Amino acid sequence: MMTALDPRQMAADLGVRLEAEYPLARLTTLRVGGPAEWVFFPATPEQAAALHGVLREQGSDPRVIGGGSNIVAPDAGVRGAVICTAAMNLPPEAVGGERFRCAAGQAIPGLARWACRHGRRGVEFAEGIPAQLGGALRMNAGANESCFAEITETVLLAAGDGRIEERRVAAGDFAYRESFIGREGRFVVGAILRLPEDEPEAIRRRMLSFRRRRQATQPLTERSAGCVFANYPDQSVGALVDELGLKGLRVGGAEVSSVHGNFIINRGEARAADVLAVIDRLREELIRATGRAPRMEVEIWRERR
Repeated sequence: MMTALDPRQMAADLGVRLEAEYPLARLTTLRVGGPAEWVFFPATPEQAAALHGVLREQGSDPRVIGGGSNIVAPDAGVRGAVICTAAMNLPPEAVGGERFRCAAGQAIPGLARWACRHGRRGVEFAEGIPAQLGGALRMNAGANESCFAEITETVLLAAGDGRIEERRVAAGDFAYRESFIGREGRFVVGAILRLPEDEPEAIRRRMLSFRRRRQATQPLTERSAGCVFANYPDQSVGALVDELGLKGLRVGGAEVSSVHGNFIINRGEARAADVLAVIDRLREELIRATGRAPRMEVEIWRERR
């Protein structure tokens, strides 16, 4: 367990920033969650892989958080180690042709703008996704009829011995809003993306079109964790929530958005318990209406026993 380790010495040995009792609300876009016992902030994929290896070697099973845009963290916080990739926001590195090595902490909106400036297409679909690359790959984030599986050649993973493992993407590794990363419990430290050349102005126009569509259909100025549920194969969850008259449903400070029925927003003082209560109510109503349980798209952290 983490309490049996010397995390401060470990962080010093690896040159990694460490914070004790750090509020998870600061690391999530929903802005809920109590303190994490220890939060490590590695600055490079190599540091992250080495840190992960040491923690696992000593019996710790660290949680990983990136942009925190699809996580509901518990009000009581969590014990043990959390690895935050936010400091791994390094510029993409050309590795030959249309291939670019990107760190897991690369913010997706920034990556899209970088690609546009450099005349590289492929990421513009994701310009408005408030995530980092690691999380976007884990859930195969998508928008505008595209997703990250389409532009990912190789995923860089933390190996058990602290090295970086390169896994070439194969058929079946990614599916709608999920991937082998989540199925296998792997830690992404980076990826090699394929970004072909294109005219910057053409890319900019597509980005602007996607941005306007997102602004018109999602509560971008509100604190949320994005879509709560994955869509049914044949039906939009947001549209169904609207049909069921559940927009505006509120518990404490958590409320179903009036703009998009698959978003729960924090009205200012929401607690994780409020958010979970709204999620449970939505799930019950969706099951009653369809006979099918919706699949969670957000990740709910709970205290490990």
